[in-house]
Amino acid sequence: MKRFIAITTPAVLALAIGTAHAGNPATISVTVTIQNLSVSASGPVAFGTVVAGSQTVSSGGSTVTNDGNVTETYSVSITNPATWTAVQAAPSSAEEYALLAQFSSSTPTANSFTYANHALSSSPVTCSGTKFAGDQTGLSVPVSGARTLWFRFNAPTSTSVTTQQNITVTLTASAG
Repeated sequence: MKRFIAITTPAVLALAIGTAHAGNPATISVTVTIQNLSVSASGPVAFGTVVAGSQTVSSGGSTVTNDGNVTETYSVSITNPATWTAVQAAPSSAEEYALLAQFSSSTPTANSFTYANHALSSSPVTCSGTKFAGDQTGLSVPVSGARTLWFRFNAPTSTSVTTQQNITVTLTASAG
């Protein structure tokens, strides 16, 4: 009786199985979305006629909405009217005023505003867990997220200007 021993090598297996081929050509789908930073705000916010040296909280807030396509954090600044200067403390001289801002779901009290965390200046200040924060913040606002921004106005102690003044509040969005 003869025995047959089969020895198989990889070359023999390759011939027996055949060669596998990939499709030609191959395609890869590449997608991209351009980052869109966009913020909108309702307004105007009107304080009406106020007494020199007084302070008042706005009767309504401005709805600030993330209209972009990424999470946004806001920075806030103001542009002074021609004859007044914003200060980040209680106004103590003629033609000085303070405008403070706070994100809150309902009308904040005058005492909930602090100069250290809520006073606006002509230089942009980035929102944080404390800066411009009430029970809401301008930090990490999701796409389509809305916040309400309230204001407290501290009038100049005295002023030679008795006509309506316009203070421009600028909100700038950054990713994050």
